[in-house]
Order: sequence, then C-alpha cells, then structure tokens
Amino acid sequence: MIESLFGIHASVASLLLRLVAGITFIVHGYPKLKDGGKGAGGWLKSLGVPSGFGLFAGVVEFFGGIALVLGLFTSIVAVLFAFWMLALVWLSLAKIKKKFVGGWEFDLLLLVGSLAVAAIGSGAFSLDRLLGI
Repeated sequence: MIESLFGIHASVASLLLRLVAGITFIVHGYPKLKDGGKGAGGWLKSLGVPSGFGLFAGVVEFFGGIALVLGLFTSIVAVLFAFWMLALVWLSLAKIKKKFVGGWEFDLLLLVGSLAVAAIGSGAFSLDRLLGI
C-alpha cells in the first residue's frame, strides 16, 4: 500500500477525506432536498441555469455524500463530485464574477479533495473493500 511521508497508511487518509468531504456534501445537499430545490432553483434560474438543477444538486450532494462516507462506489462518486465542483467554480467565475476569497475557494477545495479521494481510492475502511468493488 501507499505510505505517506509520515508513515500514515493511505486508508486512513482516504477515510478522513471521505468523511469530511461526504459530510460537507450531505450538509449542503439536505436543505436543497428539504425545500424541493426551490431555494437553490430560484437562485440558479436568476443566473440563467434551469431551476430544476436545484433539486438535482440536492440529490447529488446528499446521496453522493452518503456514498462517500460509506465508501460505496467511491472513485465514481468522487470523480462526479469533481466535475460538479468544476462546474460550480466555472459558474462562480463566469456568471457570478466572485472573487477567490469569500467566493469560489470552497468549491475549489472540494474539487481538489474529490480528486484526491478518486486518486487514493476508498481504502480498507469502506464498503467498496468489504463488497470487493
């Protein structure tokens, strides 16, 4: 297995990344599900994006976050989250014209974290490993 500079097993690093990223996505996805995507949908519609993406975002973030926490289909979910965050960074830069600080840095952090999870894999502490996926 891959070992880091300090000898920490890659499975522990994967577990920590999956837990933090997954919980973050769950926390951000739940309100979108709770209101049926109306809040996020209205905001997206004001930017010229179809309002149905509000509910879509909630489903993706909430259930994808659960999958990351459990380590289920980890690499697939992580890559999809990376694409999702790339789209949000683009939206923040191109449509909203946000600055880095207080703008799109959080989305960028989640993008890189998702790529790191995809690169490391689910690790030993995951349903992927348990199920042999």
